[in-house]
Amino acid sequence: MTRNAWGARYFAPSPEQRLGDLPLSQDAASLLQSIGLPTGPPAALQLCLRFETVNITHRPAALHLLAAAGLEIGPAFPRTGQPELDTWIDLRNFVVLGEVPNDSEPGPWFRTRLLCVDGTRGNVCWVYQALSKRQCTDCDLLNSSLTGYLGSLLAYKQFREEWSALLSRYPDHDEETPIEDPPYVAVRDHSPAVPRASASGRSVELQGRLLGEPRLE
Repeated sequence: MTRNAWGARYFAPSPEQRLGDLPLSQDAASLLQSIGLPTGPPAALQLCLRFETVNITHRPAALHLLAAAGLEIGPAFPRTGQPELDTWIDLRNFVVLGEVPNDSEPGPWFRTRLLCVDGTRGNVCWVYQALSKRQCTDCDLLNSSLTGYLGSLLAYKQFREEWSALLSRYPDHDEETPIEDPPYVAVRDHSPAVPRASASGRSVELQGRLLGEPRLE
C-alpha cells in the first residue's frame, strides 16, 4: 500500500542473495525483497529539520553491515557507550540501508548519518560514523520497524505536497506574518508525526511544527 501510494516506480528491491548474508529478521528481509525502499523523487526524501536539511539516500541493492561502513569503533563496541541504549543495542547486528548527509558545507557542522535497521529488534535508526567527544557512538531511534518507517516517510511526503499546494495560494506572503486562513491552519495544525522517537536524551521529531514549513522549490 505504501509503495503504490508513493509511486511504485520509485521503489527498488534488495537482491535475495545479498539479504541471505545479513542478520535481518524475516519480516525485514521479506519487505526489502518484495517491496524495497524508495529511491526518489529527491524532494520526497529531503527532510527540513529545524537547524538543517538532510537528504535520505536509500541503497537497497548495496545493503551491508554497519561495522563495514566506515564506522569509527569506540571502546564500548559493539555497544554505543551510552547506558540507556546499551541495554538493547548490539551494533554488530545493524544493517546499513543508506546514508543521510546534511546540507552543510564540509566543516564542523557537516555530518553524515548511516540509516540502519537493527537486525535483532527491527528498529530503524540513524547512526553517526564518528565518535562523540565522549568516545560514544551516537544513535537516534527513528521508528520501531521498517514498515512504520516507510509509512512515516509517506505521511511526510503527502503532508509536504499538500502544504506546498496550499502555500502556492500565497505567492506574496510575508514569512514573518502568520497565515490565519482556515484551510492553511487546518493543514498546519494536523501535520503528521513522521519518524518520531527519543534516544540518548535527544529527540528526533520530524513533525511539521518542529520542521517548520516545507520549502517551496
